[in-house]
Amino acid sequence: MAGPTELGLIFTFMLSGSLFATPEKKVCQGTNIKLALLGTVDDHYQILVKMYSNCTVVLENLEITYMTEKHDLSFLRSIQEVGGYVLIGINSAPSIPLENLRIIRGHSLYDDRFALTVVLNSDHSIGQGVNQLPLTSLTEILKGGIKFTSNHYLCNVETIQWTDILNMETQPTIIEPVPNLARSCEECDLSCHNGSCWGPGPQNCQTKTKVICAEQCSGRCKGPTPMDCCNEHCAAGCTGPEPTDCLACKDFQDEGTCKDACPPLMLYDPNTHQLALNPDGKYSFGATCVKKCPRNYVVTDHGTCVRTCSPGTYEVDEGGVRKCKKCDGLCPKGTVETAGQVDNEMGFF
Repeated sequence: MAGPTELGLIFTFMLSGSLFATPEKKVCQGTNIKLALLGTVDDHYQILVKMYSNCTVVLENLEITYMTEKHDLSFLRSIQEVGGYVLIGINSAPSIPLENLRIIRGHSLYDDRFALTVVLNSDHSIGQGVNQLPLTSLTEILKGGIKFTSNHYLCNVETIQWTDILNMETQPTIIEPVPNLARSCEECDLSCHNGSCWGPGPQNCQTKTKVICAEQCSGRCKGPTPMDCCNEHCAAGCTGPEPTDCLACKDFQDEGTCKDACPPLMLYDPNTHQLALNPDGKYSFGATCVKKCPRNYVVTDHGTCVRTCSPGTYEVDEGGVRKCKKCDGLCPKGTVETAGQVDNEMGFF
């Protein structure tokens, strides 16, 4: 269980509002508490509900722990992207409904190796645990491996072809689920390609967007022909060949278009031979390009929204914009504390 100080910080973080509004999505911060329990099991559940209700993008890690059969987990269905890792641990709820999760970016990894960790989801004292993990939309893990251990009631996941989901070029660590012959599991529907599914029925067949692609495709695809190749900036799959047809973006999303970088804040003017402000410039916020950073974030010279200024810089207000400025010698006294306060100023754009 988390200590009083940690619990207090989590409640402050939660009550001050964990969502940011973007033109298309709501973004929440996520957590980094691993398998810690925040108060009672019901306290823990209420914190997760308030943090993730209506959340589409989790900037950091999604940690789902201590959920039981009496908890309504429908609030998880809105989540589509996770920037860090996903941890599903110590749950006895029969199902973890993450059927709209498309991509795990793996900017941070559990135990420095795993983008998806599913562990200890069995309660032998009551003879139940997680039985279904319907990750039916998950088609891309950009970085990191998977780990499944001690999930004695979990069905069907051992059939998944992880080579279609993982970035095998990074040589990820893979600890796959092991079939437990003592379980009573329904088999995959006969319509599922190669017998891969997240659960019974045709709606739970694994959607493949890589191993089925034509040789001409450089990344993902929506089908087996050369005409089905996705744009190079796509992740998770696509509905067509354009960078506006991606199900998720490999790097950045700018008003519905996937790009490898956000529009720069400054451009070279060949007439004046100087840098000039780019009227179309945007900041990078997670995997999204935004015209301004959320109020609890500060701006760097590189055009990024960050939670705190890096060592050797301090926070200043220039024209109503909070920026990180390089220190001239020793940083002004109190700048570390000022920068650290942004964690408790959660709010909307």
